[in-house]
Amino acid sequence: MGEAGKETIADFANRVLFGSTLEEKLRRPSLLSLTSSPSGLDKGILHADLVPGRPEGLTFARSGAKRPNMPSRPDLVDEKSRGVLLHFFANHELLAAELMALALLKFPDAPEEFRKGLIQTLKEEQYHTKWYVRRMAECGVEFGEYPLNRFFWDAVSSMESPLDYVSRLSLTFEQANLDYALHYSGLLEEAGDSKSSAILKQIYQDEISHVGYGLTWFRNWKNKQTDDWAALKSQLHFPLSPSRAKGNKTPFNREGRIAAGFDESYVDQLEIFDRSNGRTPNVFYFNPDAENQIGALPSPYHPNVKIRSVIEDLEILSAFTARRDDVLLMRRPPSAPHRRKLLQAGFILPEIEAIEGDCLGPSNLILNRKLHAFRPWSLAPNLPKQFNRLELSDSVTLWKPEYAPLFSKAEQAKHLAKWMGPSFVCESDDKLPAILSEIRAQGWNKAVLKKPFSTAGNGMQFINLDRMESCPSRAENMVVEPFHDRVFDFSVQFDVGKERIRKLGIVHQLVQDSGAYRGSRCFIKTCEGLSPELSRFLMEHALPQYESDSPFITAVFDWLRSVGYRGPMGIDAYVFREPSGNLGLRPACEINPRYTMGRVALELRKQIASGYGLEFRILRASDPEANSDAAIIDSKGKMSGGSLILNDLHSDSRFAAKIKVAKKAADL
Repeated sequence: MGEAGKETIADFANRVLFGSTLEEKLRRPSLLSLTSSPSGLDKGILHADLVPGRPEGLTFARSGAKRPNMPSRPDLVDEKSRGVLLHFFANHELLAAELMALALLKFPDAPEEFRKGLIQTLKEEQYHTKWYVRRMAECGVEFGEYPLNRFFWDAVSSMESPLDYVSRLSLTFEQANLDYALHYSGLLEEAGDSKSSAILKQIYQDEISHVGYGLTWFRNWKNKQTDDWAALKSQLHFPLSPSRAKGNKTPFNREGRIAAGFDESYVDQLEIFDRSNGRTPNVFYFNPDAENQIGALPSPYHPNVKIRSVIEDLEILSAFTARRDDVLLMRRPPSAPHRRKLLQAGFILPEIEAIEGDCLGPSNLILNRKLHAFRPWSLAPNLPKQFNRLELSDSVTLWKPEYAPLFSKAEQAKHLAKWMGPSFVCESDDKLPAILSEIRAQGWNKAVLKKPFSTAGNGMQFINLDRMESCPSRAENMVVEPFHDRVFDFSVQFDVGKERIRKLGIVHQLVQDSGAYRGSRCFIKTCEGLSPELSRFLMEHALPQYESDSPFITAVFDWLRSVGYRGPMGIDAYVFREPSGNLGLRPACEINPRYTMGRVALELRKQIASGYGLEFRILRASDPEANSDAAIIDSKGKMSGGSLILNDLHSDSRFAAKIKVAKKAADL
């Protein structure tokens, strides 16, 4: 004990941390000596297995122990369920008190004002724990009746400085309680439990001051040249991140954070931030010019202005192929207001990390994280060098020369002639007239020439077979095909694994007469809005060819697997009108061993209101349609009508990605 019977800071902290009864841990000091004192914490105790003293029944649960689920809103009308909810909260408050006691013991040389504030906060945590324990008992639940989680302890107890403490506890777990306390006080009031609601309301007010205290000291110790958001993001390490500073499945409480002292910029960034709290993330990257790069081999490749615009304007599209706990690398991340607009429309976004140009820089925090796999839009020759510093547990081969033929329309026509015909590879310029004559003999009056490597219909040449004088002089290695009267373009999306190929869905493609891609439509029913004749043809003759075990898909899979390819794949195909007037099927006009715009449309449809379909289009940024959107959001927070611009448009943007949502295709 200290002077004249006063309890020293070390005595008080030791009692809270190692007390063997709940009463001892929650007993406030009647008098407290604030003079400096040794920590009282034997350095031999400071090891990874350090745990707080707990009475029997309140010790941490063993790994794998089954805890009850957090009660849902309807559950809270039941008194026992309210007790279970308070049991969760009581454990968190007790852990907070113990961690504050540990900080007092670990950092005896911290500024006196910091330690005074820490003591006051600890006392309030003692009160909070008592309130919860008393109230849960009135609801028929005893503290310790359910397994007690130790995550808070494991995440914070290894702190090595006061800055660690305020970052991990004050600005992470206590900040998250700004969401939880406000949200659940409202739900409990709604359920008729005004007594429990009042407890949470008081705790909410206390948490504002606790977070404000932590923020004050965080700003005092952090790099003064770095803003709050960047500083906290870099200070927290896995399994912690700013995503832990928000409530899980609770509304985001902007007002509480402003009241605690955060500025609008920080709150904006936190609101839209997401990072995996457990699953090792995949890393996504948008490189839609991969075919151009492959086609340029072995020469160096330099994208032109148009290609760079596509990359910079549309890179957000890779976000919709990722999951919430993945990471998207972006050269030009969208603004906070734009991200908030997408989130408010019900779209899930991964964590977004900015990169410089096309490479990772020394400031990219992703270099210090455990990652699962790299998921570029397409495999490409430059990727291994660009991203060789990523620590990946699933090291998918990003490029090898054997992949190049997979991207070549000429090689596709050779390997899959049975399904891609009539398609001819012009081996030399002098072979072109004979090929065109054969196509004309088949009854077609127009032909199209395609470059071996191109995307979205770029680089096509059309030849009128009635006027052969328009025949181009250079056609070596180009693919020559009849120009069909296309009735219905579609894309079938797959994921290619080591041992099997999995079909994901079918998307209606919107293609211009020139062959250029305009957009995609995606509905639950593939034949939504189509004529009876076309629907019947698709169901009976076309779609069965794309089942994973069909001869066609088996042949495609065998070819991809022969060179070790794994990843996304889309097959572009179409139904056409034969000269006889009957419908015909071209099972494949392109094989795309990469992500495609059709895949983006398919993934977008999963995130809109159930039962609705969408149209996804790429527009010129100058198009009037690209300058307005008005999404209709249903009661579940999902888009159920209207339109939305997906990318953040700037004064120099050339392209816009837009979706429209409707119940029926006729309404788009």
